[in-house]
Amino acid sequence: MTMRILLPVDEREGSIRTSNYFIRMKDRFNPVINLITVYDDTQLQGHGLLGDVEEKIRQTADKIGEKLLNNYRTKLENAGIFIENAYMVSGAPGESICKESDKLNVDMIAISPSNNSNLMNCILGSVTHYVIHNASMPVILIR
Repeated sequence: MTMRILLPVDEREGSIRTSNYFIRMKDRFNPVINLITVYDDTQLQGHGLLGDVEEKIRQTADKIGEKLLNNYRTKLENAGIFIENAYMVSGAPGESICKESDKLNVDMIAISPSNNSNLMNCILGSVTHYVIHNASMPVILIR
């Protein structure tokens, strides 16, 4: 049975661990992966940045996001995993992940919790916490 999975990726260890999990378990899940990375533009809002400065920040984020997605795509495809989509979105990460999972109509979201210093989010991470409580499909946590 093929599983269509949304795999949000970034440069953190958790994303690497999650992609490695699907490589190890590819025969069990027969995954079709949809890769996304989220550019959190909410951090720029309300800071009064000049348009050209904000645009340069976005262009840099686009380049970093494209390189990141290409690295994950290559790694997963070399392992024999089909990549259905790979793209970057902007917005609040948790909201963006949930929105894209609905848009793509995936079977599940695979995410790895990050540990932040904030006590409330220390166990799961704020993005993971948001996704678990707001996604309309199953969420698999990879530790």
